[in-house]
Amino acid sequence: MSTALERLPPQAPPGDALPHLGRVAGGAWFLLLAVLYGRGLPALIDEAHTGPGAFASWAPVLSRGCTLTFFITLAWLIMARPAAVARRSGLAARIIALAGTYGVWVVGFLPQAPLPPALTILAATVTLVGSLLIVFTVFHLGRSFSIGPQARELVTRGPYALVRHPLYAAEEIALIGVAMHAVWYAAIPFLLIHGAVQIRRMNCEEQLLAEVFPRYEAYAHRTARWIPGLW
Repeated sequence: MSTALERLPPQAPPGDALPHLGRVAGGAWFLLLAVLYGRGLPALIDEAHTGPGAFASWAPVLSRGCTLTFFITLAWLIMARPAAVARRSGLAARIIALAGTYGVWVVGFLPQAPLPPALTILAATVTLVGSLLIVFTVFHLGRSFSIGPQARELVTRGPYALVRHPLYAAEEIALIGVAMHAVWYAAIPFLLIHGAVQIRRMNCEEQLLAEVFPRYEAYAHRTARWIPGLW
């Protein structure tokens, strides 16, 4: 399975509707996810109103709201973003990207474990922080967002001035919060596998960006990959 660099023309040839259909389909997919997630929001609000009013009751509401904002923003970005200047071709790169993006849904099928109140609050806090960071990072990434390894613009502003992959780091934080509700013998292997997939995904993207943008090497030298000052 080849992962060669594929440079793309600045715009689609006249009469080529395929890229536009792809954008519409991608945007429609994330709008559908927003609708599906939004259906559960009223029930969470009612549960928080009838509950003790503690942070742990309202954190899922705020986290769900962040997820809705995330999906709606992605729908707009996909439909409004410019064409990629290059991408990593090959089935392997696409499978890794899809596994990293949609593999998080597996956590909902893991066996759940009852949590004491303190751990419930901690899990809600971690999930909420990760969700807020995801939205914050996406707004800085802007129209350079993509699921597969594609190059549009080298973004070095905002959280990207600190680490090279802040979106993936934020996703892992939120995922840890959600996975805390699962039994440890299922949650830990899942987190390790997903983390390994994300690392492979980052390697692929960094190789692409280094080949497309001459200044990427200097940027990578002065920033950490995931954790500022550590790695």
